[in-house]
Amino acid sequence: MLSSMTGFGRAVADTPFGRLVVEIQSVNRKYLEVSVALPREWGRFEHEVRKWVGETLARGSISVRISLAPNAKAVESFLPDLETLQGLKKGWDRLASQIGLDTRSVDLPFLVSQLPEAENHSADEALPALRHSVEEALKALVEMRRVEGKALARDLLQRLQVLEHELTEVDKLAPTVVAKMRQKLAERMAEVLPADTALDERLIREVALFAERVDITEEITRLRSHFSQLKGLLQTKEASVGRKMDFLVQEMGREINTIGSKCPETRVVEMKSELEKMREQIQNIE
Repeated sequence: MLSSMTGFGRAVADTPFGRLVVEIQSVNRKYLEVSVALPREWGRFEHEVRKWVGETLARGSISVRISLAPNAKAVESFLPDLETLQGLKKGWDRLASQIGLDTRSVDLPFLVSQLPEAENHSADEALPALRHSVEEALKALVEMRRVEGKALARDLLQRLQVLEHELTEVDKLAPTVVAKMRQKLAERMAEVLPADTALDERLIREVALFAERVDITEEITRLRSHFSQLKGLLQTKEASVGRKMDFLVQEMGREINTIGSKCPETRVVEMKSELEKMREQIQNIE
């Protein structure tokens, strides 16, 4: 199913550690780029978050923001142990006395700063809650991307139908355009060659070469093939087709430019305009 690269997903969960909020935002990018902002105490889980995102998304610039508002129980668990503080106080008081400092300088903020940093929340406890919330946010993001993908598919299909119609008109006009150009060539040759010069053989040869140069049958055939392939991608169940579509649009542009150089009087300007609108839309498809 066609999917856009623009979307937003959010998940909120009440965990034993507090309220966990996960917000994931994505915009278009050629490859997958993931940035993760985690609470300081959960920074060690960044690799896992990146892995979970990579398992779900293939392209886009992904911003993951995770916040944790501790509950009362979690806040209490952050408080230092009383016996540990008492031991620190006794030890620092002794050191202060030995070097002639006032023991009143050994206050609570100083003691707390000397506590060894402990890892709050073990991985066994925190990871399941974190993974569940990230996956819920990813589900919401993917759903939004799919909804927008459907809208993009409808728009692209309509524009493709316009291009098919324009190509049909080009195919109809091509013979008359070639005939007009052939007539101009004959008139120009008659102007530059002397009046008594035999034109038949030279004119036939020049017209034959000219006809080969302005023939657009191959370009029309290739364009129709590209249209058919693009239509198939719009209806595919593949998860990521943006790069294939981008390649097809580039090839379609080359064929249209060639038609314009060979037969400038055809409806190439209209086709280029429609194709450029399609190119902009495809840039946002995963």
